[in-house]
Amino acid sequence: MPPWHHAQVDSPHAADVPDLTGLQPRYTWSTGRGLRVLLLVLTSLQGVIAVGRLLGDPDAFDVVMSLIQLALFAVFLAACFVWTPATTFTAEGVRLQNGFPRVRFIPWGHVRDVQVQGPWQDVSLLLLDDRRTRRLIGVPSHDAQRLADALAARSVH
Repeated sequence: MPPWHHAQVDSPHAADVPDLTGLQPRYTWSTGRGLRVLLLVLTSLQGVIAVGRLLGDPDAFDVVMSLIQLALFAVFLAACFVWTPATTFTAEGVRLQNGFPRVRFIPWGHVRDVQVQGPWQDVSLLLLDDRRTRRLIGVPSHDAQRLADALAARSVH
């Protein structure tokens, strides 16, 4: 069983679950294809330079710098293709993955509202009952508004 999965909802009431009709189960962060290709080419070039430096007659500085470059290349590839930042909605709550192996699970009972992104914000925010916020990565503003409406309707009933 994945670590973010909870067998039981942490909230005592099934009424905490908002109506998720019209929302996708998973939203992922996406950049433009051109930017991804550019970043991949640049980091790949760094990887090739690091390997080339190691194949020559490296001194201690060359070895350290090459290992750092190769480690950053591996982290970049993992962040782009394995740990893609995402928001997942389930009946139990919201699963937020920020681009690294860390995954946060927030039960619906702890979600108070959604602050829909405005013209100067890059993402909408999930407002929690303890006054903290979490980023709704990849969720477009119209879907964030749909979730905000569903959360508001939940509190009315």
